[in-house]
Formats: sequence, structure tokens, C-alpha cells
Amino acid sequence: MYGFGDSSPSNPESVDVLEDILIDYINTTCVEAARVAGRRSKVTVDDFKFVLRKDPKKLARVEELLAMNKEIESARTLF
Repeated sequence: MYGFGDSSPSNPESVDVLEDILIDYINTTCVEAARVAGRRSKVTVDDFKFVLRKDPKKLARVEELLAMNKEIESARTLF
């Protein structure tokens, strides 16, 4: 939080609020992805993409991270 203008030792209350918001967002996203998965036993990356389809910034970030992961995996196979 310091990088976004907060004081060096962040206020513990601010950290707690941000943590609560983040946990709620992650839980909601996971539950929604599980709902999309339906009767399948696994939640896939495509389920998360479907959940994030209405938020182009987050979807683009997911695509970027997946592409980077693929690039890292292919680099690992070379060594």
C-alpha cells in the first residue's frame, strides 16, 4: 500500500479492510467459477475466464499471465 501513497508502516485497520475486500472478491470469483463449471468435478481456467469476461482489464491480465506461464514452461524445457 506504500506504493500508492500510504505511510510507510501501513495502518493495520487499512490492511484489515483491504484483506477483507480481497478475500471476499476471491471467494465470490471462485464460487461463481464453480457454478459455471456445474457438474464437472474440476474448475478450469476457462471457467474463470468466463466469470471475468465482463471485466476486460482483468481478463486481459489473466491472458497475459497465462501466456507468460506458457513461455516460462517452454523455457524450462530447454534447460
